[in-house]
Amino acid sequence: MTRRTLYLVTCGAPLASRIGDGVRAARDQGWDPYVIPTDAALPWLEGQDLDGVRVLTDNRKPGEPKRAPAADAVAVVPATFNTLNAWANGNANTYPLTTLCAALGARTRTVAVPFAKHDLAGHPAWLASIAVLRYAGVRLVDAHDGSVASLEPISSGTGDRVAEDFRWDWVLDRLGISAE
Repeated sequence: MTRRTLYLVTCGAPLASRIGDGVRAARDQGWDPYVIPTDAALPWLEGQDLDGVRVLTDNRKPGEPKRAPAADAVAVVPATFNTLNAWANGNANTYPLTTLCAALGARTRTVAVPFAKHDLAGHPAWLASIAVLRYAGVRLVDAHDGSVASLEPISSGTGDRVAEDFRWDWVLDRLGISAE
């Protein structure tokens, strides 16, 4: 079996508490995952079993070799208001955003799970960013039920429950390419 590289970009929201499950699910489907957290996601990773995968947090230093092969696919789980808007606007001022902007420019297969409360999801920038990412080919998956037809905001106080009910096959199946 030929293993392919999957970048798991994660942002600071309750769904980041499930990134270890995503690592295992990806490996079970033949992927070599690399975790790329935003600064806000780092506390959510503490204590998780990441099954020995590399966690890439900063840009490499001059002369330092690449730390991961090029991605065959990218999953952004969860994609918070801040990261999703910055990504859609082409802001590459952090390592995770640089990774996402480069993947979008390279047309790397990408799935994202938007995760924002009603007040943030109602902001016009959110709606515009969703449209930009869809136009660019990013497959957006609803965190509640895996739907690609609609995206429901996260009701205040329900993030932990949404994270608990989340299924990684919603993301991995929508990558649309087999790792085998």
